[in-house]
Amino acid sequence: MQEIAPSNFDSKNNLKPKKGSNKFVWDTKYEGAEILDGMIFWSASFSGAKASPGKYKVELTKNRVKKSKTFDILINPNSEAEVKGIQMQVSFVNSINKLVDKAHKAIKKIRKINKILIEFEENYEGSNQLISQSKKLRNQLLKIEKTLYQTQNQSSQDPLNFPIKLTNKLGHLNSLVTYDDFPPTNQDEEVRDELTNKVDEQLKKFNNLIDHDLKKFNNEFTELKLDYLKID
Repeated sequence: MQEIAPSNFDSKNNLKPKKGSNKFVWDTKYEGAEILDGMIFWSASFSGAKASPGKYKVELTKNRVKKSKTFDILINPNSEAEVKGIQMQVSFVNSINKLVDKAHKAIKKIRKINKILIEFEENYEGSNQLISQSKKLRNQLLKIEKTLYQTQNQSSQDPLNFPIKLTNKLGHLNSLVTYDDFPPTNQDEEVRDELTNKVDEQLKKFNNLIDHDLKKFNNEFTELKLDYLKID
C-alpha cells in the first residue's frame, strides 16, 4: 500500500462540501519545487512527479468520522517500462525537487535579508563598523545565490548568453529523466549526486552565515542601541 504525504493535499486542495454530490480530482502528482517570481530557467522541470502505479488509500474525515477506501493507479498499457523502474524515476525526481525547493527557499531568505541590510546601510551611514559588516554579509549571501541560480537572467533569451547554475542543472536533469517512463541511468545518478553535493555545500555556507555572521551583526546592532525606526 502506497500513501502520498498529506502535504500534497493542502488548503488550496481541500474538498469544500456542497449540497448534493461532491467530487475531488487528484492529478496524481507529488509537490514540485518552489519557483520564485521572476526566475528564468533553461530546459528545466521542477514539476512534481506523478505517483507510480500501485495500490493507494484515500481517507475522508468529517466530524471526527473517518472513512477510507483503496484504489489502484494502473500502468500505461503502452509503456515499455516496469513498475519498479517507474518507482525509481519518481524517487529520483522527488529527491531533486526536494533539494531545489530548499535551495530556492534559501534564495528567498537571502533576498529578504539583503533588502533589509540595504535599508540599514541607507539609514545608518555613520555606523562604519556595522556598515562594513553589512556589506560583507550581503556579498557573501549574494555569492551563494549566484552559485545556486543565474541571477543575470532577465528574459527567456538570457540563458543563451549566461551559463546555467546548480538548480537549473538539476531541473534540466529532471526534464531528461522524465522524457519517458524508464528509471534514471547510472550516469543520471552520478550527475545528480555531484550536483547535490555542490548545492549542499552552498546551503551549509548559507546556514553558517545565518547562525554566526548574521547573529553577530544583530548582537552588535543591539549593543550600539541604534533606533530601529529612524526619523529625520
